Amino acid sequence: MSMQGKIFGTFSKKVEKLAKKGKVHIAFGLISPDKEILASLRSVKKYADITLVGPSAIKSVKGFKKVIAANPEERIASMLAHDEVQGVVRGTVDDFQTYAAYTRMTGEKETINPALVETPQGKMFFLSPCSNPEAWGKEDRLFIAENIAKFMKSWEMDPLVALYTGVRHETYKRRKKQVEGVTGILNKTYADAEWIVGKLAKKGYHAKNFSIELDTAVGEGYNIHIPVNGMVGNQIFRVILFCGGKILAAPRLGLSRCYEDNSRTEKDFAFHVKWLTAWINQGKK
Repeated sequence: MSMQGKIFGTFSKKVEKLAKKGKVHIAFGLISPDKEILASLRSVKKYADITLVGPSAIKSVKGFKKVIAANPEERIASMLAHDEVQGVVRGTVDDFQTYAAYTRMTGEKETINPALVETPQGKMFFLSPCSNPEAWGKEDRLFIAENIAKFMKSWEMDPLVALYTGVRHETYKRRKKQVEGVTGILNKTYADAEWIVGKLAKKGYHAKNFSIELDTAVGEGYNIHIPVNGMVGNQIFRVILFCGGKILAAPRLGLSRCYEDNSRTEKDFAFHVKWLTAWINQGKK
């Protein structure tokens, strides 16, 4: 087994153990009935009592408690903010509206929202930033990398951080003095990656600048991948899903409650629920 496989194998075992520690009550946002999604939720009902939150379109769904609301984003956010449930999976309701409602009700904001993805070949790693406007500055990417590394350590995983740029190593060496135009922009992404690697090293983390070679970094077992900005991360994220990969977890970290996010294109939410249950149980006294 590869080092990457061992690291996430240990994580999966810990999730399984904590998920079995006790059943929890969670809410799941569902905008309309979907056979695949509902089948995945039924498969993990042994871990959690799941309340579906959605519009009148979900009234006909059998086998789940339901909360019908004209504004399901507002309602599921309220259920979490007022501790009517122990955690939520955002599901297929709108992501921005749900999170905005929660922050308005609580005054809280996340620190990071890393996605744990699995490629069709079974490779698992954290990817962030993944939202278009996010982390266009090097300081933001350093913050994300460091906090994902801290999160991994809290789950007994060893973080290996891969940084990316818009230019190859050899190209940068030839053109690094150019600061104007597209070449200057690309050179800055390389200099920023080197700066982040240096900062992480001083904090005791193993990090490496892979330039544009994500395939090499994944092959070498690096488990935290930091694109040059959220727009590039979003595109990587979508390609992984389009090619048959999965999102296993997407916690909004830094909140006082357990808020699990996801992509609205997903159909299999089984690990999201199992992971959320483990996360809730980890925090129990």
